[in-house]
Amino acid sequence: MKFCQFETHCHTAETSPCGVLSAVEVVEGMKAAGYAGTFITDHFCSRFFERGGMAALPWEEQAERFLTGYRAAKRHGDKIGVKVFLGLEVQLDGSPKEFLVYGPDEEFIISAGPIYRLPLPEFYRLMHENGFLVFQANPYRFGCSPGNPAYYDGIEIVNAQPRNRSHNPLALKFAAEHDIMIIAGGDVHMACDIGRAGIMVPETVDSVEDFIAFYREVRRPELIITCGVGMDCDTAI
Repeated sequence: MKFCQFETHCHTAETSPCGVLSAVEVVEGMKAAGYAGTFITDHFCSRFFERGGMAALPWEEQAERFLTGYRAAKRHGDKIGVKVFLGLEVQLDGSPKEFLVYGPDEEFIISAGPIYRLPLPEFYRLMHENGFLVFQANPYRFGCSPGNPAYYDGIEIVNAQPRNRSHNPLALKFAAEHDIMIIAGGDVHMACDIGRAGIMVPETVDSVEDFIAFYREVRRPELIITCGVGMDCDTAI
């Protein structure tokens, strides 16, 4: 079985307020770095949906705006042969903790409403009932710590974004102690973030459902961990 490189944590300027790269730039960068595909995990949180008067719009219109970055990336990926899957990085109201979610499609996002307003147990119950995977992102950044492992499937043990200290060794230790799934991601916002981290998946992974099935089988896939060109490895640790 042949394996390929896949990014699991990536933002677009069209949707994420902190994103620097456009969706097209993200996909072109993935192609140049030799990645077969990427999830687009734009920030799904109040700071997106409550900016610029968006809160006054019907939820369906808010959701359509959120999907702008993913849709642009998907269109370009289809053109140049890069797989683009939809994901979320959800920050629940009242908490600094963020969660990468794999599984929601456009229909779910439009129909489920502002899930970022849910308390963590209810949020995870909904994700679990729908067969989605939930990972706590950068669990030790900004003074955070991992939440109760009963409310997610795994944690991001490598967040390779070089502008913040993610304390990845602490995340690795926590994952080992609690026997939970692990994931690595570049947390892509800028060009220098592309190709720094991700996971290896079979070339036959052609959908989010394939990705979830693969993850449930292996739990701890081979991770991609690189420093990136001109970067200090310690900055992301």
